[in-house]
Amino acid sequence: MIAVSRPGRDYTPRKFNKAKPSVDTSMPAPATGRREIAQPQKKPNNAPNRAQQRQGGRTGQRQQRSQQRRREGQPLYDATWIRVVEHDIAEGVVTGFTEDSVIPCRIAIESDEALLPSTRVYVGGDGKGSPEGDILGGARMDKMTNSAKLDFPLILQLFVEEHGQHFVEAFFNKAGNLSLKQHAFELLSGIGNKKALQMAALRGSSGFSSMQELDEKCGIESAELLARRFFAEVEDRTLQPRLIDHLFPVNA
Repeated sequence: MIAVSRPGRDYTPRKFNKAKPSVDTSMPAPATGRREIAQPQKKPNNAPNRAQQRQGGRTGQRQQRSQQRRREGQPLYDATWIRVVEHDIAEGVVTGFTEDSVIPCRIAIESDEALLPSTRVYVGGDGKGSPEGDILGGARMDKMTNSAKLDFPLILQLFVEEHGQHFVEAFFNKAGNLSLKQHAFELLSGIGNKKALQMAALRGSSGFSSMQELDEKCGIESAELLARRFFAEVEDRTLQPRLIDHLFPVNA
């Protein structure tokens, strides 16, 4: 017969040594402190930010375009000096005209202060003048602000007064008949044939010595009248004859 053990009687329980556990449950001694780890130092960032890169890129592109157009012989980009008519300091753009040919134009300039009307700005592109700007392109009269349109002839008048001797000798002392019925003085606003002949007679053979003498003898405001004519020619490019083409550039 096969002996069958009875459950619960033949099982001998395993004895454990309570004094020494079979699994090492001891923990290492706590650390006395953490070692200081040197933090990596940040390298100084000398590279320009994006705004500076964009500004520098735009300035470089404008200078390249200006130089290219100078090589192509475009009259606007042959200018070296601009007279300020209006300065939009928020946009960094000046509206003005070239001194050598009275071409309305827009130039970019970096300035913390607004430039006063009639201020001269150098656009020669070689750093020989100050303040210096870059020509953006021509300015359309119908796109100018109302204040710029009002100030434009006034700035022209200041320019004429500043170079009064040039205009006296180049125009008022040399102007003659355009035809059998019209004198060159009649190109000026408010001067009719009778007044023109009177001015020619007062001029005589010696001519006027200055703009002041001209105004006193003829009873006119010669700088204002000449500036009005220039402004009319700027507004209407088809207006003939063009005094701007004959009296500019000014030989200071």
